Amino acid sequence: MKLSAFNLIVAAMMCTGPSTTSRAQAPAYPNRPVTIVVPFPAGSATDSVARRVSEGLQRKLGQGFVIENKAGADGIIASRQVASATADGYTLLITTNTTHSANPSIYRQLPYDPKKDFAPVGGIIRIPFILAIRPGFPAKDFAGFVKAAKEASPSLSYGSGSMGSRASAELLKARLGFDMTHVPYRGSPQAMTDLIGDRIDVFFPDPASALGMIQEKRFPVLAVTGPKRVPTLPDTPTLMELGVPDFNIVAWVAAFAPAGTPQPIVARLNGALDELLREPDMIAFVNQIGSEILATTPAELGAYVDEDAARWVHLVEIAKIEKK
Repeated sequence: MKLSAFNLIVAAMMCTGPSTTSRAQAPAYPNRPVTIVVPFPAGSATDSVARRVSEGLQRKLGQGFVIENKAGADGIIASRQVASATADGYTLLITTNTTHSANPSIYRQLPYDPKKDFAPVGGIIRIPFILAIRPGFPAKDFAGFVKAAKEASPSLSYGSGSMGSRASAELLKARLGFDMTHVPYRGSPQAMTDLIGDRIDVFFPDPASALGMIQEKRFPVLAVTGPKRVPTLPDTPTLMELGVPDFNIVAWVAAFAPAGTPQPIVARLNGALDELLREPDMIAFVNQIGSEILATTPAELGAYVDEDAARWVHLVEIAKIEKK
Protein backbone atom coordinates (compact mmCIF):
# COMPACT_ATOMS: atom_id res chain seq x y z
CA MET A 1 0.00 0.00 0.00
CA LYS A 2 1.06 3.58 -0.53
CA LEU A 3 2.51 5.65 2.33
CA SER A 4 1.04 9.05 3.00
CA ALA A 5 3.27 12.13 2.71
CA PHE A 6 3.35 12.33 6.54
CA ASN A 7 4.46 8.69 6.83
CA LEU A 8 7.20 9.25 4.24
CA ILE A 9 8.60 12.21 6.23
CA VAL A 10 8.58 10.21 9.48
CA ALA A 11 10.30 7.29 7.79
CA ALA A 12 12.98 9.56 6.34
CA MET A 13 13.62 11.11 9.77
CA MET A 14 13.96 7.65 11.36
CA CYS A 15 16.51 6.62 8.73
CA THR A 16 18.66 9.76 8.88
CA GLY A 17 18.31 10.73 12.53
CA PRO A 18 20.86 8.44 14.16
CA SER A 19 23.64 9.28 11.67
CA THR A 20 23.32 13.03 12.21
CA THR A 21 22.30 13.41 15.85
CA SER A 22 23.89 10.49 17.66
CA ARG A 23 27.18 10.25 15.81
CA ALA A 24 30.05 10.74 18.30
CA GLN A 25 31.91 14.00 17.95
CA ALA A 26 35.70 13.78 17.43
CA PRO A 27 37.49 14.89 20.61
CA ALA A 28 39.09 18.32 20.49
CA TYR A 29 42.87 18.37 19.98
CA PRO A 30 44.78 18.07 22.21
CA ASN A 31 42.88 16.19 24.92
CA ARG A 32 45.94 14.50 26.47
CA PRO A 33 49.68 15.26 26.82
CA VAL A 34 51.81 15.63 23.70
CA THR A 35 55.38 14.29 23.47
CA ILE A 36 58.01 16.47 21.79
CA VAL A 37 61.04 14.40 20.78
CA VAL A 38 64.33 16.33 20.62
CA PRO A 39 67.30 14.70 18.83
CA PHE A 40 69.92 16.40 21.00
CA PRO A 41 70.74 16.22 24.73
CA ALA A 42 69.50 18.45 27.53
CA GLY A 43 71.43 21.70 27.58
CA SER A 44 71.79 21.93 23.80
CA ALA A 45 70.36 24.89 21.91
CA THR A 46 67.64 22.76 20.34
CA ASP A 47 66.66 21.45 23.76
CA SER A 48 66.44 24.90 25.37
CA VAL A 49 64.35 26.23 22.48
CA ALA A 50 62.11 23.14 22.51
CA ARG A 51 61.47 23.57 26.24
CA ARG A 52 60.52 27.20 25.76
CA VAL A 53 58.18 26.23 22.92
CA SER A 54 56.65 23.36 24.93
CA GLU A 55 55.83 25.75 27.77
CA GLY A 56 54.18 28.16 25.35
CA LEU A 57 52.15 25.47 23.56
CA GLN A 58 51.00 24.08 26.90
CA ARG A 59 49.81 27.54 27.91
CA LYS A 60 48.00 28.13 24.63
CA LEU A 61 46.48 24.69 24.04
CA GLY A 62 45.73 23.65 27.63
CA GLN A 63 47.58 20.32 27.65
CA GLY A 64 51.04 19.19 28.72
CA PHE A 65 53.83 19.15 26.12
CA VAL A 66 56.54 16.83 27.42
CA ILE A 67 60.15 16.88 26.18
CA GLU A 68 61.83 13.53 25.41
CA ASN A 69 65.54 13.80 24.56
CA LYS A 70 66.72 11.10 22.13
CA ALA A 71 70.27 12.11 21.32
CA GLY A 72 72.72 10.27 19.10
CA ALA A 73 73.49 9.27 15.52
CA ASP A 74 73.11 12.80 14.13
CA GLY A 75 69.44 12.83 15.09
CA ILE A 76 68.62 9.60 13.27
CA ILE A 77 67.33 7.82 16.40
CA ALA A 78 64.84 10.57 17.23
CA SER A 79 63.76 11.12 13.62
CA ARG A 80 63.08 7.42 13.07
CA GLN A 81 61.02 7.30 16.27
CA VAL A 82 58.78 10.18 15.21
CA ALA A 83 58.54 9.04 11.58
CA SER A 84 57.08 5.72 12.77
CA ALA A 85 54.80 7.21 15.44
CA THR A 86 51.02 7.33 15.12
CA ALA A 87 50.02 10.35 13.01
CA ASP A 88 47.60 11.81 15.55
CA GLY A 89 49.45 14.93 16.70
CA TYR A 90 50.56 13.45 20.02
CA THR A 91 54.18 12.85 18.96
CA LEU A 92 56.14 15.76 17.47
CA LEU A 93 59.74 16.38 16.50
CA ILE A 94 61.55 19.65 17.21
CA THR A 95 64.75 19.33 15.22
CA THR A 96 67.34 21.13 13.13
CA ASN A 97 68.81 21.16 9.65
CA THR A 98 71.00 18.22 10.78
CA THR A 99 68.20 15.67 10.41
CA HIS A 100 66.24 17.20 7.55
CA SER A 101 68.76 19.06 5.35
CA ALA A 102 72.23 17.69 6.07
CA ASN A 103 71.74 13.98 6.75
CA PRO A 104 70.39 13.18 3.27
CA SER A 105 73.70 14.44 1.84
CA ILE A 106 75.86 12.79 4.52
CA TYR A 107 74.32 9.31 4.74
CA ARG A 108 73.98 6.90 1.85
CA GLN A 109 70.94 5.36 3.53
CA LEU A 110 68.61 6.77 6.18
CA PRO A 111 65.88 4.86 8.06
CA TYR A 112 63.54 7.80 7.45
CA ASP A 113 62.72 10.14 4.58
CA PRO A 114 62.79 13.81 5.67
CA LYS A 115 60.24 14.74 3.02
CA LYS A 116 57.89 11.74 2.83
CA ASP A 117 57.80 10.73 6.51
CA PHE A 118 57.05 14.12 8.07
CA ALA A 119 54.42 16.84 7.97
CA PRO A 120 55.99 20.29 8.46
CA VAL A 121 54.36 22.21 11.32
CA GLY A 122 56.31 25.47 11.49
CA GLY A 123 59.70 27.14 11.74
CA ILE A 124 60.95 28.42 15.09
CA ILE A 125 64.42 30.04 14.92
CA ARG A 126 67.48 30.51 12.74
CA ILE A 127 70.91 30.53 14.43
CA PRO A 128 74.60 30.82 13.38
CA PHE A 129 77.65 29.12 14.89
CA ILE A 130 80.63 30.61 16.73
CA LEU A 131 84.28 29.80 16.00
CA ALA A 132 85.74 29.04 19.45
CA ILE A 133 89.20 27.79 20.42
CA ARG A 134 90.48 26.15 23.60
CA PRO A 135 91.74 28.44 26.41
CA GLY A 136 95.32 27.20 26.04
CA PHE A 137 95.50 27.65 22.25
CA PRO A 138 98.77 29.39 21.27
CA ALA A 139 96.93 32.27 19.56
CA LYS A 140 94.08 34.54 20.66
CA ASP A 141 92.96 36.27 17.45
CA PHE A 142 91.87 35.01 14.04
CA ALA A 143 95.09 35.83 12.17
CA GLY A 144 97.13 34.09 14.85
CA PHE A 145 94.79 31.12 14.80
CA VAL A 146 95.13 30.65 11.04
CA LYS A 147 98.91 30.86 11.23
CA ALA A 148 99.10 28.37 14.13
CA ALA A 149 96.59 26.03 12.47
CA LYS A 150 98.61 25.87 9.27
CA GLU A 151 101.82 25.23 11.18
CA ALA A 152 100.23 22.52 13.35
CA SER A 153 98.20 20.84 10.59
CA PRO A 154 97.09 18.07 10.78
CA SER A 155 97.66 17.62 14.52
CA LEU A 156 94.83 19.98 15.53
CA SER A 157 91.45 18.54 16.51
CA TYR A 158 87.92 19.91 16.31
CA GLY A 159 84.76 18.73 18.01
CA SER A 160 81.26 18.64 16.55
CA GLY A 161 77.96 18.42 18.40
CA SER A 162 75.78 18.68 15.31
CA MET A 163 76.12 18.48 11.56
CA GLY A 164 76.14 22.28 11.36
CA SER A 165 79.10 22.58 13.70
CA ARG A 166 80.94 19.86 11.78
CA ALA A 167 80.25 21.47 8.41
CA SER A 168 81.49 24.82 9.75
CA ALA A 169 84.84 23.27 10.69
CA GLU A 170 85.17 21.32 7.46
CA LEU A 171 84.37 24.36 5.34
CA LEU A 172 86.92 26.42 7.29
CA LYS A 173 89.54 23.75 6.57
CA ALA A 174 88.67 23.81 2.88
CA ARG A 175 88.64 27.61 2.63
CA LEU A 176 91.92 28.21 4.53
CA GLY A 177 93.93 25.15 3.48
CA PHE A 178 94.78 23.31 6.69
CA ASP A 179 93.65 20.07 8.31
CA MET A 180 92.13 19.04 11.66
CA THR A 181 91.05 15.71 13.12
CA HIS A 182 87.31 15.32 13.71
CA VAL A 183 86.12 14.33 17.20
CA PRO A 184 82.34 13.69 17.20
CA TYR A 185 80.10 14.28 20.25
CA ARG A 186 76.47 13.50 21.03
CA GLY A 187 75.79 17.20 21.55
CA SER A 188 77.26 20.64 22.22
CA PRO A 189 77.55 20.42 26.04
CA GLN A 190 80.00 17.51 25.91
CA ALA A 191 82.12 19.17 23.22
CA MET A 192 82.14 22.41 25.18
CA THR A 193 83.42 20.60 28.26
CA ASP A 194 86.34 19.16 26.32
CA LEU A 195 87.09 22.51 24.67
CA ILE A 196 87.30 24.22 28.08
CA GLY A 197 89.45 21.35 29.32
CA ASP A 198 91.94 21.83 26.43
CA ARG A 199 91.16 18.34 25.12
CA ILE A 200 90.09 19.60 21.67
CA ASP A 201 91.42 22.67 19.86
CA VAL A 202 88.43 24.02 17.99
CA PHE A 203 84.65 23.90 18.31
CA PHE A 204 81.78 25.68 16.56
CA PRO A 205 79.03 25.96 19.21
CA ASP A 206 75.80 27.83 18.74
CA PRO A 207 75.32 31.06 20.75
CA ALA A 208 72.39 29.58 22.68
CA SER A 209 74.46 26.85 24.34
CA ALA A 210 77.69 28.85 24.62
CA LEU A 211 76.68 32.41 25.47
CA GLY A 212 77.02 32.10 29.24
CA MET A 213 80.50 30.60 28.96
CA ILE A 214 81.51 33.19 26.37
CA GLN A 215 80.44 36.00 28.69
CA GLU A 216 82.45 34.34 31.49
CA LYS A 217 85.45 34.27 29.10
CA ARG A 218 85.88 30.53 29.52
CA PHE A 219 87.38 30.30 26.03
CA PRO A 220 88.25 32.72 23.19
CA VAL A 221 85.72 33.32 20.39
CA LEU A 222 87.01 34.46 17.02
CA ALA A 223 84.15 34.73 14.53
CA VAL A 224 80.53 34.05 13.55
CA THR A 225 79.54 31.74 10.67
CA GLY A 226 76.43 33.65 9.58
CA PRO A 227 75.98 36.61 7.22
CA LYS A 228 75.77 39.17 10.05
CA ARG A 229 77.00 39.68 13.59
CA VAL A 230 75.10 38.30 16.58
CA PRO A 231 73.45 41.13 18.58
CA THR A 232 74.57 39.62 21.89
CA LEU A 233 78.17 39.42 20.58
CA PRO A 234 78.48 42.72 18.71
CA ASP A 235 82.30 42.74 18.77
CA THR A 236 82.65 39.30 17.18
CA PRO A 237 83.04 39.63 13.37
CA THR A 238 81.70 37.25 10.77
CA LEU A 239 84.12 34.98 8.94
CA MET A 240 83.30 36.81 5.73
CA GLU A 241 84.27 40.09 7.39
CA LEU A 242 87.61 38.45 8.22
CA GLY A 243 88.19 37.64 4.58
CA VAL A 244 86.97 34.03 4.35
CA PRO A 245 84.98 33.97 1.09
CA ASP A 246 81.39 32.72 0.79
CA PHE A 247 81.13 31.48 4.37
CA ASN A 248 77.49 31.44 5.45
CA ILE A 249 76.35 28.54 7.61
CA VAL A 250 73.21 29.08 9.65
CA ALA A 251 71.23 26.38 11.45
CA TRP A 252 67.50 26.35 11.97
CA VAL A 253 65.09 24.80 14.46
CA ALA A 254 61.58 23.75 13.43
CA ALA A 255 58.68 21.50 14.39
CA PHE A 256 57.42 18.46 12.46
CA ALA A 257 54.71 15.82 12.91
CA PRO A 258 54.54 12.34 11.38
CA ALA A 259 53.31 12.27 7.78
CA GLY A 260 49.57 11.82 7.60
CA THR A 261 48.79 13.91 10.67
CA PRO A 262 45.35 15.46 10.02
CA GLN A 263 45.55 18.93 8.52
CA PRO A 264 43.32 20.54 11.20
CA ILE A 265 45.75 19.35 13.89
CA VAL A 266 48.78 20.67 11.97
CA ALA A 267 46.96 23.97 11.45
CA ARG A 268 46.10 24.23 15.16
CA LEU A 269 49.70 23.59 16.16
CA ASN A 270 51.01 26.07 13.59
CA GLY A 271 48.57 28.74 14.76
CA ALA A 272 49.59 28.32 18.39
CA LEU A 273 53.29 28.34 17.44
CA ASP A 274 52.86 31.46 15.30
CA GLU A 275 51.15 33.27 18.19
CA LEU A 276 53.95 32.23 20.54
CA LEU A 277 56.67 33.49 18.20
CA ARG A 278 55.01 36.92 18.12
CA GLU A 279 55.02 37.35 21.91
CA PRO A 280 57.51 39.98 23.20
CA ASP A 281 58.93 37.57 25.81
CA MET A 282 59.63 34.93 23.16
CA ILE A 283 61.21 37.48 20.82
CA ALA A 284 63.43 38.70 23.66
CA PHE A 285 64.44 35.11 24.50
CA VAL A 286 65.37 34.40 20.87
CA ASN A 287 67.41 37.60 20.59
CA GLN A 288 69.14 36.83 23.88
CA ILE A 289 70.43 33.49 22.59
CA GLY A 290 71.84 35.05 19.43
CA SER A 291 69.09 33.84 17.11
CA GLU A 292 66.29 35.24 14.98
CA ILE A 293 62.65 34.22 14.65
CA LEU A 294 61.78 31.86 11.78
CA ALA A 295 57.97 31.89 11.74
CA THR A 296 56.49 30.01 8.77
CA THR A 297 53.39 28.27 7.55
CA PRO A 298 53.69 24.48 7.09
CA ALA A 299 54.03 24.95 3.32
CA GLU A 300 56.70 27.64 3.75
CA LEU A 301 58.68 25.39 6.08
CA GLY A 302 58.54 22.54 3.56
CA ALA A 303 59.90 24.80 0.81
CA TYR A 304 62.57 26.22 3.14
CA VAL A 305 63.82 22.73 4.03
CA ASP A 306 63.95 21.74 0.36
CA GLU A 307 66.06 24.81 -0.46
CA ASP A 308 68.35 24.18 2.50
CA ALA A 309 68.81 20.51 1.56
CA ALA A 310 69.94 21.62 -1.91
CA ARG A 311 72.49 23.96 -0.29
CA TRP A 312 73.80 21.07 1.80
CA VAL A 313 74.51 18.99 -1.30
CA HIS A 314 76.80 21.80 -2.45
CA LEU A 315 78.28 22.33 1.02
CA VAL A 316 79.17 18.66 1.45
CA GLU A 317 80.97 18.72 -1.89
CA ILE A 318 82.96 21.86 -1.04
CA ALA A 319 83.86 20.69 2.48
CA LYS A 320 84.67 17.20 1.16
CA ILE A 321 82.66 15.50 3.93
CA GLU A 322 82.84 11.76 3.30
CA LYS A 323 79.50 9.98 3.08
CA LYS A 324 78.68 7.43 5.75
